[in-house]
Amino acid sequence: IVTCLRELDLRYMFGVSGANIEHVHDAVFRLGRQGNGQHGFKTVMTKSEYGAAFMADARARTHNTLGVCCATSGGGMMNLAVGIAESYAHAVPVLALVGQPPIALEGRGSFQDSSGIGGTVNALAMWQAISKFSCKIETADQFWPLFLKALSQPFSGRHGPSVMLLPRDVMGLEVGNIPKDFLSSISFETDVKGSEQNINELWERLLEAKNP
Repeated sequence: IVTCLRELDLRYMFGVSGANIEHVHDAVFRLGRQGNGQHGFKTVMTKSEYGAAFMADARARTHNTLGVCCATSGGGMMNLAVGIAESYAHAVPVLALVGQPPIALEGRGSFQDSSGIGGTVNALAMWQAISKFSCKIETADQFWPLFLKALSQPFSGRHGPSVMLLPRDVMGLEVGNIPKDFLSSISFETDVKGSEQNINELWERLLEAKNP
């Protein structure tokens, strides 16, 4: 994840660390300055998770790119949801990385369990309601297809945020090298030509309307 975000020149990940997201912060520390990225990739520690979400939203709006934020499970996840819901409402492309308790402990009383099992919060259902695309990585073979969707969906059609749920034990799975043409297949450019056509069509309808 970190290597791809670095090579896509996304530059910043806004967030607050915690038990179930600390591996991602560690990876940024180790890998952020390596590779071919012009500026590298680094974390920006924020005072709160909702602040992190709004900062990612602001970066996406002002730089026409994908804003990146992260949070740990439990309260951290719920705080992040405030800003992601705003990005969803206003069609802003953001990627949120959300740590989760280990899958092996789901439904067994793990701290901040949000699997939806046994009366716990269903994190995936919650995120699906306030994002354009949400997924939970559970196996190694799911990773690359779902990661590609998480990176691509924010800019396809009506823009909006993607959320990836990352259980702590899944973070140690081996997924292999970045697939060929994976990075080149991702574009953060807005389809300006298509937007102009839509605006022109709307303008023509307004001109024809008797009571616009």
